[in-house]
Amino acid sequence: MDPRLEKLNQTWKELTEQASRLSRAVAQIQELERQLAERRARAEETGAIYRREQEDVDKLEQGGLRAFFLSLTGDKEEQLSQERREALAAKCQYDQALSDLEYLERRLRELGDQQEELKQVEQRLEALSQAKARLLKELGGETGKQLMELDRRQAELEHQLREVREALFAGKRAETCLSQVLDSLDSAEGWGVWDMLGGGLISTAIKHGHLDDAQDGLRQVQRALSDFRTELADVGDLQVPDISIGSFATFADYFFDGIFVDWYVQSNIHDAQNGVSEVHTKVLNVLHTLEGAEDSLDLELEGLKARRSALLDSVRS
Repeated sequence: MDPRLEKLNQTWKELTEQASRLSRAVAQIQELERQLAERRARAEETGAIYRREQEDVDKLEQGGLRAFFLSLTGDKEEQLSQERREALAAKCQYDQALSDLEYLERRLRELGDQQEELKQVEQRLEALSQAKARLLKELGGETGKQLMELDRRQAELEHQLREVREALFAGKRAETCLSQVLDSLDSAEGWGVWDMLGGGLISTAIKHGHLDDAQDGLRQVQRALSDFRTELADVGDLQVPDISIGSFATFADYFFDGIFVDWYVQSNIHDAQNGVSEVHTKVLNVLHTLEGAEDSLDLELEGLKARRSALLDSVRS
């Protein structure tokens, strides 16, 4: 190959990769902005709920007519415990929404900085493409034009393949996190059944240990799904939803241990299993689609490289 063309090809490939990063950043910023709007609405919603629940706690603690009547019936402490549990659950949801919001804002800043750095790439790539076209025409006439078209298509395929593989990586991480949450929920369900049969404080503690694992795992799931959605932004229109579990009435189970409370917790665990399983299935379906796209792109890229090699051989001979 002509050394001038070889040098142009190397520079052109580097600039093409940078241009791909630019288009990727633009698409991901748009997706992150959509997610940011969702999380802001969630933060406002959970913040309002938390403030309302905390106000109920404050009113009972400070006294007043309602507190007075509840004290007469002997229900004040039970009602106060209930209000505190609800306030704590609301605060956990609010704190998580704020944490998600901070995470998305940080990612947006990072992508914004990257986009700023790559603004000039497209202009440089256009100038280089024109120079390459002139050289190819000089060297090979019609063959040179064909080679340039093959190079352009090869760069497109390599970019698409890279994006699909990055989406696959993010999706597999989300799938792993979801599987771990399902394992924790299955364990919690098993110990919950034992708890209802009279397992006592030990089985209650073990059950809630698994529920805590599920809650912690869901925080990782939420971030993993956010990353997966972002990676999918410039791959296709595939989407996956957010999920949350709720409080599972943990404090009610500890301090008012009884069959009705346990059934309430079991019902919540069952609902969570269904919700997480549904999202897990959707993620697996998206991964299957991406794996098919990866195979197709690999096949097309190999065929294109073979055509390009044959074309270069014809130029050399």
